[in-house]
Amino acid sequence: MSDKQKTLICGDVNGKFNALFSRVESVVKKSGPFDVLLCVGNFFSDDNSQLDAYKMGTRKVPVTTYVFGPSDSNHVKYYCEEGAEIVPNVIYMGKRGIFTTSSDVKIAYLTGLSRRELGKDIPMCTFEPSDCSAVRDACFRGQSEYRGVDVLITTLWPAGIEQDECQKMDVEKDRLSDLIAWLAIHIKPRYHFVPSLDKYYERQPYRNQSIHQDYRECVTRFIALAPVGNKVKEKWIYACSLQPISKMRMTDLLQATTDETQCPYDPELMKQHQPGKVVKFSGNGQYFFNMDAADDDQGKRKRKTFDNPERKRKEFDPDTCWFCLSSPNVEKHLVICVGSHCYLALPKGPLTPYHVLILPIAHHQSVSKAPDEVVNEIKKFKEALKEFYASMDKLVVFFERNFRTTHMQIQCVPVPRVCESQILEVFQDEAGINSIQMEVLPPFADIAQVVLPGAPYFHAELPTGDQIFAKTKQHFPLQFGRDVLSSPPILNCEDKADWRQCLISREEEDAHVAAFRKKFRPYDFTVGEDSDSD
Repeated sequence: MSDKQKTLICGDVNGKFNALFSRVESVVKKSGPFDVLLCVGNFFSDDNSQLDAYKMGTRKVPVTTYVFGPSDSNHVKYYCEEGAEIVPNVIYMGKRGIFTTSSDVKIAYLTGLSRRELGKDIPMCTFEPSDCSAVRDACFRGQSEYRGVDVLITTLWPAGIEQDECQKMDVEKDRLSDLIAWLAIHIKPRYHFVPSLDKYYERQPYRNQSIHQDYRECVTRFIALAPVGNKVKEKWIYACSLQPISKMRMTDLLQATTDETQCPYDPELMKQHQPGKVVKFSGNGQYFFNMDAADDDQGKRKRKTFDNPERKRKEFDPDTCWFCLSSPNVEKHLVICVGSHCYLALPKGPLTPYHVLILPIAHHQSVSKAPDEVVNEIKKFKEALKEFYASMDKLVVFFERNFRTTHMQIQCVPVPRVCESQILEVFQDEAGINSIQMEVLPPFADIAQVVLPGAPYFHAELPTGDQIFAKTKQHFPLQFGRDVLSSPPILNCEDKADWRQCLISREEEDAHVAAFRKKFRPYDFTVGEDSDSD
């Protein structure tokens, strides 16, 4: 039995499902069964009527097919949940990740357009620098000696790949990405597939760079596939047999080819631990991050930042709030204990079973606008939680995102003691990736003295006593705090970075609340006060 995976790869399908699957059927008849079909470009079009026959079962998809994230906002509505079937035997994988097939072939992917390089955000169709580092980290995880991945799939072409002395390749500049070049040079794919707008292109293999001058790396074959069923009959489907990189002999993996070239990417990318430059300035105790700041505002003309606290806002109805304790929308089974002005609750999709929220009972948008009695009770909760987590040999990170939220939430996340010295550095790295200008505040600084009331911000208190602060702008990542704390150096649970991806059942929530309330009782200063938590 062969240990190789027979793989088919195609370019933009653009709704031509009959042409695609008919061709796959003929390839299977001629060459025998294939294990997977990878669709590397746009799968849908404005007219997807050909898919109806596959939904109803009158036509069948001959090979298990994997579809990746969209790059056209008009097509987003046609995609299903990640990991689900669009039609039988066609699976949507999402825009980024790595998966291992039953044959142990590792396939990494990052699809869509680069928000930073494009200069604008297209929901569901753009990716961030942090997505690049997340894919890289996923490839490296659990690898004591990293060899590379078998396949990389991207929508954009890596900048530098077009520099080919042997053949001319005209590719539009907006299809080239430095971020994809950074990803490719770090994860070292054996095959890198991208969609082409019109022509088929197969570059000579290039030898990957190594951080060690005398160490040899594998070669990469870069292939751009034309659209399915194109009128000029450019090649749009590619077949190969892949032996998993994990099962290859090192001599075979590193074997030279007669036509190989040097790596076409900027060697400086190899030295960047994260995709982007991090500039630190600590002369006055502050850290600033700048990713060549010309595009800090996504390449658009600077607009006024409406930090004016006097501007009119819509009247807010507390009865519609998810967090005002008097609101009918509050999920009271999540409440752990209630004080005079604040309460403690379990969040939806917690990072750990002991991840909790401090929230004001009445409606207050942020700490910077809260009255003294609320701020003072928040401090009491923080001190109690520090003692509680210390009894479990844990430290705690507190953070607040006053951006696209109407009710203050102080996230309280316990972390292992061993990562104490790394937390600030990971926050700095993530800030650099996302072009966030971050400031380290002086000890005992008061956030209300740093920011204008009503102005959006991100603020965190670290176990070292450091406080970090950033003014949030239009594209500030909503999961920034969770992205940092879920990263491998801290909690190592990146699948929980988005709370929506780690929701637990009502029964599990009840169990978490009961367990927390029982263990926290010796530290709970609200015991004996009137409370809704019992």
